[in-house]
Amino acid sequence: MPLKTLIIDDEPLARQVIREFLHAFPHAEIIAECENGRQAVAAINQHKPDLVFLDVQMPVLTGFEVLERIDCLPAIIFSTAYDEFAIRAFEVNAVDYLLKPYDRQRFATAVQRAIARRTVASAELERMLRLLQHAQKPEAAPERLLVRSGERIVPVEMKDIEWLEAADDYTIIHAGSAKPLSNLGLGELEKRLQPSHFKRVHRSAIINVTRLKHLEKDGEGGMLATMMSGEKVKISRRYAASFREGIV
Repeated sequence: MPLKTLIIDDEPLARQVIREFLHAFPHAEIIAECENGRQAVAAINQHKPDLVFLDVQMPVLTGFEVLERIDCLPAIIFSTAYDEFAIRAFEVNAVDYLLKPYDRQRFATAVQRAIARRTVASAELERMLRLLQHAQKPEAAPERLLVRSGERIVPVEMKDIEWLEAADDYTIIHAGSAKPLSNLGLGELEKRLQPSHFKRVHRSAIINVTRLKHLEKDGEGGMLATMMSGEKVKISRRYAASFREGIV
């Protein structure tokens, strides 16, 4: 991937040195050169470079004034004859601070730091994109669960499940007369359920609201859910509030 590079310095010889030293980095593509701060602002905003070699003391605007006026923040390597600005340079998150005159080795170290920072930033951006894509495209909830029952593995249709009950590290699946025992705990099993249908009602219970017959107060601030089968499931005070919000 090309490293779009901008050279900003009011001294022609300084720009020439940077050009020559950049020959050691074939993927560094020099997209523009500027000799004053006003040109620098325009070039950065137009080209959106990956890397900028920036002098501090220049006509019109200083290097720091340039940074105050740009729309994006590329990797900045200060290249200057003034050492008193080094601390301020790193306060604005500069990659490096080259004090003139510098040799090829010192120059190469600065560029390698810029490349390393770019690599880390790209990896982080890629990670965030994957997370966003995963959030935008959630996996569809399965229509059935495969549950071990004795020596057999039996399918249980999601639509037939009335509620799920924690049993130590296992989960009892209440689906009519069938009550298979899942090897998964309630919390892990909850991740596989469709959130619009299955609601946590207690630390040890989840109900299928499409199989709910009616609700009633339990006299303790919670509620009782009566399911289609007639089974009653306690809704704790903590979870009852969300049900009350849906009452019209």
